[in-house]
Amino acid sequence: MSPSEPDLAEALELRDELLMACREVLLGVGTRAASALVAHIDALLDLDDEASPGSQR
Repeated sequence: MSPSEPDLAEALELRDELLMACREVLLGVGTRAASALVAHIDALLDLDDEASPGSQR
């Protein structure tokens, strides 16, 4: 891999960190829409964990 190519693992880790930060903010909102978004974020992160069993959140 050349230095100009993005590191997929690093990009996914950054995405997960962003999703977790958004999740924390949404938990404080307390609306149904926010709760639905939290559920979607949780499902996405769970799917990622199933796809890569060695990953940790």
